[in-house]
Amino acid sequence: MRWMTVAVVVLCAGLAQAQDVASGTARLATGQSWSAVGAKTVGSGANVLQFEAGWPGLSASYLRGAAPRFSVGARFGFVYGVEGLVRRALAPGLKLQLLARLTLLDQGRISLGLSFEPGPLFHFYNIGTLAGFSLPVGFRLGIAASSALQLAVLLELPFWIQFGSLSSFNIPVLTGIGVEYFIQSELAVYVRIRMGPTIFSRGVPAEFTFDGAFGVAWRF
Repeated sequence: MRWMTVAVVVLCAGLAQAQDVASGTARLATGQSWSAVGAKTVGSGANVLQFEAGWPGLSASYLRGAAPRFSVGARFGFVYGVEGLVRRALAPGLKLQLLARLTLLDQGRISLGLSFEPGPLFHFYNIGTLAGFSLPVGFRLGIAASSALQLAVLLELPFWIQFGSLSSFNIPVLTGIGVEYFIQSELAVYVRIRMGPTIFSRGVPAEFTFDGAFGVAWRF
């Protein structure tokens, strides 16, 4: 009987180890089920709080999974650089945005998503207020490097309209990358960098634009 007991214990241990290996392999192949910088949305019924600090400002965001591949939410930002334009004078401001994210393709390790983030913006100068409206559209390619590491390739067109006597329709064309590390399956830290030219409709020369931030995201 003793040898049978030992055999059963060894067999159960072997099965448990095999299950752990298989589970780990599956997580490696698909990565996490959501992403703050990549293409995967938060998931139906789930919520995400997200905080960022960098250039051109600070922001707090909330996202809610309205469907398995669709999330909606809002962002409030305190900004000091006008839409990432590095040659503009610093001016404190506020930015409010509605958020919509859609996963177009999810193959586990590779995913593709679309984002839309419209909202008003204001910058306060000594001589007056710059008021405008942003209409950012973005494409995200997510790549799961491991179960804890997510990479993203970003293409963003954060269109914005400037109102007033110098009104113009402005077209930034930004490309960049994001790197995201999952401390736990529900908690991630990341860095995101985007850069490129902004083209102005009123005929002035294009300006270099930079947008970069460190962030933390919590899913619950």
